[in-house]
Amino acid sequence: MNSKKNSFSLSPWLSTCLLLLLPFSIIASSIYLNSKWIISFDQLISKPILASMTNMKTAFFISLTNLGGVPALFLVVSLCSLFLIWHYKDLAAALWFFIQSALGAGLLNQFVKLVLQRERPTIEHLVVQGGYSFPSGHSMGSLICYGGLAFLFIQFSKNSRWNWLVIAVTAILVFLIGMSRIYVGVHFPSDVIGGYCLGGSWLALSIGLYPKWKQWTKNRQNTQKR
Repeated sequence: MNSKKNSFSLSPWLSTCLLLLLPFSIIASSIYLNSKWIISFDQLISKPILASMTNMKTAFFISLTNLGGVPALFLVVSLCSLFLIWHYKDLAAALWFFIQSALGAGLLNQFVKLVLQRERPTIEHLVVQGGYSFPSGHSMGSLICYGGLAFLFIQFSKNSRWNWLVIAVTAILVFLIGMSRIYVGVHFPSDVIGGYCLGGSWLALSIGLYPKWKQWTKNRQNTQKR
């Protein structure tokens, strides 16, 4: 089964990609220069979140933060990619989803972390988390993977009435995963926002290239059949 929406232009998605890179660049450069405003911003956002801790909230956010971790995202991406191949016989969509998730949520995130090497908050961590802090891998990865899944759902959905519900649920889930990273003490708010900006930029670029990827794989398959 072919995607029913494959004629949109790359330009709006490329514009979105570049637009989201602007706040990411501002945050990243401010972190690199250790600007005072980014420190004040992080304190302004994190203090009320950390001050409102309860046992119920802690249990909720610890459970929720796992949905943005590598094991959960890998499982979701793998199972959904296999479903696309099995149910829709669409290898191109499956490969797109798997590759864009792996490159964006995995390699790109780790590359930026290694470049900036921002240390994590020195407050108590409610979960075990190693590595560097910026950008938040959970925030960035959840937006790329769950956002990519929502995009594919819309592409293959026969009932457009569900589209806005899927977008809303995905947005809420990604937002709460990002908030959970602040709550459990392993990220600054700027890490989360930076992760959203870079992840959104990557996802926009990937969505913009999706029709071209589908056409390229189709042409390649036709060439191999000759």
